[in-house]
Amino acid sequence: MNKKYEITALCGMGLGTSSLARMSIMDFIKKYKIPANVTVADIGMIKGLKSDIIITTKSMSTHIPKDIYNNTKVIFVTNLIKKDEINKNLINIFKNLGVIS
Repeated sequence: MNKKYEITALCGMGLGTSSLARMSIMDFIKKYKIPANVTVADIGMIKGLKSDIIITTKSMSTHIPKDIYNNTKVIFVTNLIKKDEINKNLINIFKNLGVIS
């Protein structure tokens, strides 16, 4: 694994909810030994993000510009504090990338 992944937890304000999601993501990458930087952001920062993966809620989908999808995998969850939902989605992504089996 040479690549270091950039993962962003995105919410409306970039404070509480995304910070909780960040902790879940950090637990995940530690468990699977995935090299990654995990950051939090608010929707106002979306155009400047350089992330490989963005995790956000379905309610944010209308605020994400279409060009983001060209270089970024966007995961929509029902709730950013549902660790099991975040983990399930990350497992699928990293399996598809061949990072975990």
